[in-house]
Amino acid sequence: MGIFSFLKKLFSEEEEEKKAPEEKVAASNLEEFLEHKIKENEEKEEKAISIINNRINLFTNELKENAKIVEKVDIETKEKNDKIKSTVYEGRKKYLEFLERFLDNLGKSTKGEGANLEKLIENVNSAFLRFNENSSRSYERATILIGKEMGNIRDTMKKFSNELIEIFNGNKEVVSNLKRLNLIKSKLNENKEIAKKAENLEIEITNLNKNIIEKENYFKKISEEIERIKKTPEYLENLDKIKSIEEEEENIEKEISELRQLIDFKALSNFFHIFEDRMVIVKLYRDDFSEEFKKDRGNRLLNLLNESKLNNETTYDKIKKIQDKEEEIKNTKEEIKKDETEALYSELDRIKEEIKNLTNEKDRAENKKEKLVRDKQENLGSIKEELKLMNFNLD
Repeated sequence: MGIFSFLKKLFSEEEEEKKAPEEKVAASNLEEFLEHKIKENEEKEEKAISIINNRINLFTNELKENAKIVEKVDIETKEKNDKIKSTVYEGRKKYLEFLERFLDNLGKSTKGEGANLEKLIENVNSAFLRFNENSSRSYERATILIGKEMGNIRDTMKKFSNELIEIFNGNKEVVSNLKRLNLIKSKLNENKEIAKKAENLEIEITNLNKNIIEKENYFKKISEEIERIKKTPEYLENLDKIKSIEEEEENIEKEISELRQLIDFKALSNFFHIFEDRMVIVKLYRDDFSEEFKKDRGNRLLNLLNESKLNNETTYDKIKKIQDKEEEIKNTKEEIKKDETEALYSELDRIKEEIKNLTNEKDRAENKKEKLVRDKQENLGSIKEELKLMNFNLD
């Protein structure tokens, strides 16, 4: 039955006939054009489906009448060979069962919500294909004795398939146009959504730019305030005091190092070797003199020296000098005011991080917007291509 080879390539074969000149479609009128064309092709589709359904009804009734004739054929009068009769009986029975199932499938193909011409064509083709595959052997067996009657069924089916091919062929452009029109409509709706998203992203980018500028201005204002503070007499005086303290602390380190050279730790160890608690202090000073001295300004060391009679005027004066300098440093530190720039520098770091985060957020939004622009152009390209296949040119 020719319907099979035809339907396999119904939606894939290229148009060979010469096309008419392209018609122009204004971009501003595209939606109205689509609605009109979809409605126009849907009406054609409904008409084709109605014609096919009527043909199927007529075909079904005719086929049932032919089947009744086949069923009534008296096989007993046609052949005496029991084996042949048995083969024909079985062939007829099976064939009529397949025929009944085929008509049932054919009837179902015309029903169902959202049915369209393409689906109907696929269902009819599928029903024919299954019947042809399943019934061919039974047909051959039945025609051994019932050739004429079985031939009438085959002729009826061939006639019907030719009618369907004619209808399908006349409406294949309707099917392809509806697919293209709905695809165009889908792409157009996608572009509407893209436009909304792009608009929202543009607002987001504008707000982010505004926030970034505000943060940068605030950053500049704080930087200027820091520079102003650095020029004030109070700040400069504080700097001088800090520098003086650093210099004095360096001098004290030298004095402590010189003091270390004056201490005879061997003599101290010999004197206190039987006093465990004193020896602990001697060892601490011997191993880390500077650190231990700073803990109590050398008072423990002075006690050890006095107790062991190893103290002398030079050592005492050195310790006293260091202690006096440390006291001076302590008093000077108390005079130093809190550095106002420290909090401002922390604020600068915080603002810098906020600007970085806002900039990253803006970059992400701009990348999304760029992708939307590309998607919109791709959709527009698809729309133009589909319209061109329908012989329309988007202007």
